[in-house]
Amino acid sequence: GPTSAVFYSEGVIAGHIDHPGHYDLEARIEDLDKYGLDIQILSLTFPGIEMIPAAEGVMWAKKINDYFAEVCHRYPGRFYAFAALPYQDMDEAMKELDRAYKDLGVKGIMMFSNIDGKPVASPEFEPIYAKAEEYGLPILIHPTTPLTAEAMKMVRLPFQLFGFTLDTSIVVVGLIFQGVLEKYPKLKLLHCHLGGVVPYLVGRMEVDFGSYGGEWGHELPQTPSEYYKRQVYVDSISLHLPAMRCCLDYVGADHICLGTDYPHRGGDPKLFISSVKDMPLSKKDTNKILGGNAV
Repeated sequence: GPTSAVFYSEGVIAGHIDHPGHYDLEARIEDLDKYGLDIQILSLTFPGIEMIPAAEGVMWAKKINDYFAEVCHRYPGRFYAFAALPYQDMDEAMKELDRAYKDLGVKGIMMFSNIDGKPVASPEFEPIYAKAEEYGLPILIHPTTPLTAEAMKMVRLPFQLFGFTLDTSIVVVGLIFQGVLEKYPKLKLLHCHLGGVVPYLVGRMEVDFGSYGGEWGHELPQTPSEYYKRQVYVDSISLHLPAMRCCLDYVGADHICLGTDYPHRGGDPKLFISSVKDMPLSKKDTNKILGGNAV
């Protein structure tokens, strides 16, 4: 149908509201049934509330989390939610995380790859990682306007291409290099879009950490890959079978969860489900990716 709304970020169209599943829960349930999806995790998408003034961000975080809780209550067992937090005010973010976990029953935390231009690997966000480990909540690292936005605009490429995948990879690898996953060994991260660029640059990540990590003040008792493979989960969104095989070979079937990008443009659950089934996997491993790992 016709586009109802368009979101702009940095002067570039970043999101479209052009599918009934964006705003109509009955339409969304129909879609889930059509694709054979029993459960969906709800989370705030890009552009997020970290881009607006702090007081507004706090207000919208509460509104969004309350709405998600209402949806989960209305459709028990079909929906669960990840908390949206106002990271531009860390005191309020911590309060809202407590409320979302204790009162609303969220199952994870939504975190964008940068907070209005500030990388989330910055030390000020460490309380989130500590509390996430304490509560047993995985953190979904999702792209926002990338740090490479100007470079992407210069070559007229959509942010969704390299900008998004590189931004999340900078965050996840940055957290590993800076020792955050070492400090919080039970912390789990969910890395969007088949692990961004990490599975394909593993060799460089390992070599560069060994060669240059010390010069940047990084010391770890294990290699970066050991942390990634132990504490990072990726979603299955790719549609390129060789890339999916590469990621599977790197993280294993236990650390891939089904992603659908629903209801965004390009988010076709039927295609993403069939792409998982096209991988050379046993039925047991296929079922892990399609649902078991998320459970």
